[in-house]
Amino acid sequence: MQYIYNYFKDWNLFEKLYLFVGIVVGILTSIIFNGTIIDSLYTITYLTTAILMSKGKVESYFIGIISVFFYGIVSYNQGYYGELLITIFLTFPMMIIGIISWLKHQDKDEDVVIISSLSKKEIVFAFSSQLILFWVYYFLLKAFNTDLLMISSLSIVTSILATYFEARRSELSLFCYVANDLILITLWMIPIINGVTSLISVLIGPMLLLVNDIYGSYNWKRLKDIQKGKGIE
Repeated sequence: MQYIYNYFKDWNLFEKLYLFVGIVVGILTSIIFNGTIIDSLYTITYLTTAILMSKGKVESYFIGIISVFFYGIVSYNQGYYGELLITIFLTFPMMIIGIISWLKHQDKDEDVVIISSLSKKEIVFAFSSQLILFWVYYFLLKAFNTDLLMISSLSIVTSILATYFEARRSELSLFCYVANDLILITLWMIPIINGVTSLISVLIGPMLLLVNDIYGSYNWKRLKDIQKGKGIE
């Protein structure tokens, strides 16, 4: 019990309430709209991962591995094979790289990751490469008869960029996550509009994450300013 108290000691009121409210909302929507246990577990673990990530905590990766497993199941069940491919072949391997990078670059005083500043060359290369690879994803997903092909392809692009920049410890990851949240909201909203109301419990996930990632972009800027003040780059 003391360990739990100490762990949440550096959490502000917003972060604590957001985690609590998010978990309650995720469970209630799953019950009300006949979602599955997997849907609820995905929402809870992914929300926890996102909040920890917005705080710059390396633990976000360990819970994140569990959340992408649940998301892979949800995506497969809905026929979103693009999301499934992201999970298996891209998100998971890049998360392993991210764990190593974050563990090597820790601000011990604040117990958070050291946020880096990427070169313009690396940023341009990252975005331009995904602009080209978009069409690779598009035709690959088309071969798998993926639903909502264009949106699924955009989801891959934003997800890869977000995961890459996160592994590189850049605040650009939060902006890419915001873009990905908006795409995922659209992705899951369409089948709901078409009558699959049980997916409302899944839709809650990216809606909650959107608020968190907007907050995270502010918090990472704050952490980066603190680290610059201490001469940490």
